[in-house]
Amino acid sequence: MPNTPLEKQVPRRSFLDILLGVGVLGAAGSALFPVLRYLKPLPLEAAGGPVKLSDDDLATIESDHFVIVRVGPKRVIVFRDSTEEVHALAAKCTHEGCTVQFSFEETIVWCACHNGRFDIDGRVLSGPPPKPLAEYAVQTSDDGGIIVNMEIA
Repeated sequence: MPNTPLEKQVPRRSFLDILLGVGVLGAAGSALFPVLRYLKPLPLEAAGGPVKLSDDDLATIESDHFVIVRVGPKRVIVFRDSTEEVHALAAKCTHEGCTVQFSFEETIVWCACHNGRFDIDGRVLSGPPPKPLAEYAVQTSDDGGIIVNMEIA
C-alpha cells in the first residue's frame, strides 16, 4: 500500500521532543548570555585622551545640573557648581563602587548607596568612603563645549 500524507508527517511524540529541546536550549542560552557578557572585557578606547561632551550631554547638564559620561571603562560625572565653574570627578564611589550624583541644592557629590558625601573637589565630607574621588582637568572650548582631559588634575 502506498504511503499516505499522514504517514509522512512527524509523529506527535517527536514534535513534543523537538519543542522540549528548543525550550531547554532557549533557557540555557538566556542564563548563559549574561554570564558571557559580564566576562567579556570592556573595550580600551580613548582612555587617556581628551573627550568633548556631546550637545545632548551639555543639555543634560543644563537641565539636571550634571551628566555622567562613559570614557572607555571609566564613568565621569561632569557638573557646574553655583558659580558656573565646571568640574569633572570619577563617578564611581571609592567605598563600594556605586555611581555618585551631584546635588545642586547642597553643592555636594552624593553616593546614595551608603550616604557618602564629597565636596565639589572630590574630598570626603562624611560617610564610609575611604578616599576622595579622582578629579579630572576640564576646559571649555571657544564654542561653549566642555572638554574633559582624562589625566588626573
